[in-house]
Amino acid sequence: MLNEKEYTGRTRSLKILFAVVQSPFIYTRKRLAEKYEVDESTIKKDFEAFKSAGFNLAFDKHYRYGLSAEKKYDNLRELLVFSKKEEDILTAALQQLGTTDKAVEKLKKKLSRVYDVSKLNNVFDKNFLTKMDLLEKAIQEKKVVILKDYHSTNSSTVRHRTVEAFSVSAEDDIVHAYDLEQKGIRHFRISRISKLDITQDDWTNADSHHLQSTDCFRIHDNKQTPVHLRIRVGAYNQLLEQYPTARTFLKPTSESPDTYDFQCKVNHRFYGLSNFIMGNYQNIEAIYEPESLIEHVEAEARKLLEKKF
Repeated sequence: MLNEKEYTGRTRSLKILFAVVQSPFIYTRKRLAEKYEVDESTIKKDFEAFKSAGFNLAFDKHYRYGLSAEKKYDNLRELLVFSKKEEDILTAALQQLGTTDKAVEKLKKKLSRVYDVSKLNNVFDKNFLTKMDLLEKAIQEKKVVILKDYHSTNSSTVRHRTVEAFSVSAEDDIVHAYDLEQKGIRHFRISRISKLDITQDDWTNADSHHLQSTDCFRIHDNKQTPVHLRIRVGAYNQLLEQYPTARTFLKPTSESPDTYDFQCKVNHRFYGLSNFIMGNYQNIEAIYEPESLIEHVEAEARKLLEKKF
């Protein structure tokens, strides 16, 4: 049986490969080493392993790596994505590991992120890569940026946002930033930014830059609340299509093959989750906890009933 260290190494290698696929010619070996907290020699060994597996790596004049254009990777999506049957097999195998529940859940979360098919959509999106380059440049130069025509789901608006971006993740499609208008930390989906302009203004709020906890609905909130729902297949499908990282927190119930328990911590205002429940109410079998979530959904339902269309 593989020990925890071996699993960690293999998971790291997969995540490195995914980072190179997701963001071609963005990462140098040094940056990958810093990102995954290993020596550059470890990254070099990972690259050699990729080459042995048939992945040809190339680098640009700045020694940033990507997959070589000399070879087609038409089957890459099939290689990186689990089928439902494979997912069930892996889940069952993880449950049988002779290790702690915490370690199993951590590994499941890592695998869910690595194999998130929706993240492959931006691999060859030139606009996405251009925005990544500009964000990286703004962070390095510590300059204020304008996220032009940002499409916000929470406020349901399209407008410019002036921010101090201090951390980006192409894998998660997220930029962490200090919003100069809201006077606080916010996160923005890179794919929802129409265009990005770097200003000449320097950061003035660097002391307030810090990463916040993120739930599976991509909401940042250090004050998270545990929730427990039971959902049917229809809601299960919708949840994974909208929020693929929720896969980690879904388990089939023993009562029925068509129902799943969803248990995790989410932002205390229930952003994302309440919209999901309201939009899939017919496939929500039960809300077990917390009571505040039930009260929140009931209040939102009353607002809907009172609205005149």
